Amino acid sequence: MDATLDAWLVAEALRTLSTDHRAVILRAYYRGSSVADISAELGVPEGTVKSRLHYGVRALRLSLQEMGVTR
Repeated sequence: MDATLDAWLVAEALRTLSTDHRAVILRAYYRGSSVADISAELGVPEGTVKSRLHYGVRALRLSLQEMGVTR
């Protein structure tokens, strides 16, 4: 049950992110793609991918905190 709730909370938090942030997070953490692969797939520089990952994860963490997730 906890895993189902966790998955739902993360999915809800992901919906709050911008399309750009969500795209790189899903590719990096769900698909396991490298920064270079994400860069090539999206047609953006690697630095942009790294930046979107950094700020996207930060926004995801904030969204989860606002939902009451503390772990």
